[in-house]
Amino acid sequence: MQRFLNIISETFPAMKTAYILYWTPEQGEDIITFLVDVHSVIKIELDRYDLKIAPIVDVYPIENLFKGRSKINQIKIAVALDLAKNDLEF
Repeated sequence: MQRFLNIISETFPAMKTAYILYWTPEQGEDIITFLVDVHSVIKIELDRYDLKIAPIVDVYPIENLFKGRSKINQIKIAVALDLAKNDLEF
């Protein structure tokens, strides 16, 4: 998880909070999608075994996350947004 945190911190230096939305373990890599603060989403793909392989990082606005999602996933995203908003108030 430290590798993921480092990538998020490098991409969003002013980050205050991040929540895991989706975690897809593949054979040799992990793909995790994070909500960062309340405005951005970052999807990171990291090789589990070879630290020399550069991570694949996609960043997009939160609005893109809701498109084509099931009701359950929309609720999950809404809960993460609510938690992030509460974190930012303190």
